[in-house]
Amino acid sequence: MVESIIFGVIAVSFIAALFLAWNFYQQARNKERMLLIEKGMNPEEIFRIQKKNKFEFVFPWLKLGVVTLGMSISFLAIAFLILLLDQDQELFKGFLITFIIGFCLGVSLIVNHFITRKEKNKDG
Repeated sequence: MVESIIFGVIAVSFIAALFLAWNFYQQARNKERMLLIEKGMNPEEIFRIQKKNKFEFVFPWLKLGVVTLGMSISFLAIAFLILLLDQDQELFKGFLITFIIGFCLGVSLIVNHFITRKEKNKDG
Protein backbone atom coordinates (compact mmCIF):
# COMPACT_ATOMS: atom_id res chain seq x y z
CA MET A 1 0.00 0.00 0.00
CA VAL A 2 2.70 2.47 0.99
CA GLU A 3 4.78 1.55 -2.07
CA SER A 4 1.91 2.34 -4.43
CA ILE A 5 1.34 5.71 -2.74
CA ILE A 6 5.04 6.56 -3.04
CA PHE A 7 5.06 5.48 -6.68
CA GLY A 8 1.99 7.63 -7.36
CA VAL A 9 3.53 10.68 -5.71
CA ILE A 10 6.76 10.22 -7.68
CA ALA A 11 4.87 9.77 -10.96
CA VAL A 12 2.71 12.85 -10.38
CA SER A 13 5.78 14.89 -9.36
CA PHE A 14 7.64 13.82 -12.50
CA ILE A 15 4.72 14.73 -14.75
CA ALA A 16 4.31 18.08 -12.97
CA ALA A 17 8.03 18.82 -13.38
CA LEU A 18 7.86 18.08 -17.11
CA PHE A 19 4.81 20.31 -17.51
CA LEU A 20 6.38 23.17 -15.56
CA ALA A 21 9.59 22.96 -17.60
CA TRP A 22 7.60 23.10 -20.83
CA ASN A 23 5.45 25.95 -19.49
CA PHE A 24 8.45 28.09 -18.45
CA TYR A 25 10.05 27.49 -21.85
CA GLN A 26 6.88 28.64 -23.61
CA GLN A 27 6.62 31.73 -21.41
CA ALA A 28 10.23 32.72 -22.06
CA ARG A 29 9.77 32.25 -25.79
CA ASN A 30 6.60 34.33 -25.72
CA LYS A 31 8.32 37.14 -23.78
CA GLU A 32 11.18 37.14 -26.28
CA ARG A 33 8.75 37.41 -29.19
CA MET A 34 6.83 40.23 -27.51
CA LEU A 35 10.05 42.19 -26.91
CA LEU A 36 11.05 41.77 -30.55
CA ILE A 37 7.60 42.91 -31.71
CA GLU A 38 7.82 45.96 -29.39
CA LYS A 39 11.17 46.84 -30.99
CA GLY A 40 9.45 46.91 -34.37
CA MET A 41 10.31 43.56 -35.93
CA ASN A 42 7.78 41.83 -38.16
CA PRO A 43 6.33 38.58 -36.65
CA GLU A 44 7.04 36.66 -39.88
CA GLU A 45 10.65 37.74 -39.68
CA ILE A 46 10.83 36.54 -36.07
CA PHE A 47 9.52 33.09 -37.03
CA ARG A 48 11.97 32.89 -39.94
CA ILE A 49 14.90 33.74 -37.66
CA GLN A 50 13.77 31.21 -35.06
CA LYS A 51 13.44 28.47 -37.69
CA LYS A 52 16.92 29.25 -39.02
CA ASN A 53 18.48 29.19 -35.54
CA LYS A 54 16.57 26.12 -34.35
CA PHE A 55 18.64 23.89 -32.09
CA GLU A 56 18.78 20.24 -33.13
CA PHE A 57 18.77 17.98 -30.07
CA VAL A 58 21.11 14.99 -30.24
CA PHE A 59 20.46 12.38 -27.58
CA PRO A 60 23.66 11.46 -25.66
CA TRP A 61 23.55 7.71 -26.33
CA LEU A 62 27.28 7.24 -25.77
CA LYS A 63 27.35 9.03 -22.42
CA LEU A 64 24.31 7.17 -21.18
CA GLY A 65 25.80 3.86 -22.35
CA VAL A 66 29.12 4.47 -20.61
CA VAL A 67 27.38 5.45 -17.37
CA THR A 68 25.16 2.36 -17.55
CA LEU A 69 28.18 0.13 -18.18
CA GLY A 70 30.03 1.67 -15.25
CA MET A 71 27.09 1.13 -12.93
CA SER A 72 26.64 -2.46 -14.06
CA ILE A 73 30.34 -3.19 -13.52
CA SER A 74 30.00 -1.79 -10.00
CA PHE A 75 27.04 -4.16 -9.47
CA LEU A 76 29.29 -7.02 -10.57
CA ALA A 77 31.94 -5.96 -8.05
CA ILE A 78 29.32 -5.72 -5.31
CA ALA A 79 28.00 -9.16 -6.26
CA PHE A 80 31.42 -10.76 -5.89
CA LEU A 81 32.04 -8.94 -2.61
CA ILE A 82 28.75 -10.26 -1.28
CA LEU A 83 29.66 -13.76 -2.41
CA LEU A 84 33.10 -13.59 -0.79
CA LEU A 85 32.12 -11.87 2.46
CA ASP A 86 28.55 -12.96 3.22
CA GLN A 87 28.23 -16.18 1.22
CA ASP A 88 24.66 -15.11 0.37
CA GLN A 89 23.77 -16.89 -2.87
CA GLU A 90 20.37 -15.24 -3.38
CA LEU A 91 21.71 -11.70 -3.04
CA PHE A 92 24.61 -12.65 -5.34
CA LYS A 93 22.15 -13.86 -7.98
CA GLY A 94 20.14 -10.64 -7.72
CA PHE A 95 23.19 -8.43 -8.25
CA LEU A 96 24.42 -10.70 -11.04
CA ILE A 97 21.10 -10.42 -12.87
CA THR A 98 21.23 -6.63 -12.42
CA PHE A 99 24.75 -6.64 -13.86
CA ILE A 100 23.70 -8.66 -16.90
CA ILE A 101 20.72 -6.39 -17.63
CA GLY A 102 22.81 -3.24 -17.16
CA PHE A 103 25.66 -4.59 -19.26
CA CYS A 104 23.37 -5.49 -22.16
CA LEU A 105 21.60 -2.13 -21.91
CA GLY A 106 24.91 -0.23 -21.86
CA VAL A 107 26.29 -2.09 -24.85
CA SER A 108 23.06 -1.53 -26.80
CA LEU A 109 23.16 2.21 -26.03
CA ILE A 110 26.76 2.47 -27.23
CA VAL A 111 25.96 0.51 -30.41
CA ASN A 112 22.96 2.78 -30.97
CA HIS A 113 25.25 5.83 -30.72
CA PHE A 114 27.49 4.55 -33.50
CA ILE A 115 24.58 3.47 -35.71
CA THR A 116 22.87 6.84 -35.30
CA ARG A 117 26.12 8.67 -36.02
CA LYS A 118 26.66 6.68 -39.25
CA GLU A 119 23.12 7.37 -40.41
CA LYS A 120 23.49 11.07 -39.62
CA ASN A 121 26.76 11.23 -41.57
CA LYS A 122 25.08 9.55 -44.55
CA ASP A 123 22.16 11.97 -44.51
CA GLY A 124 24.02 15.17 -43.90
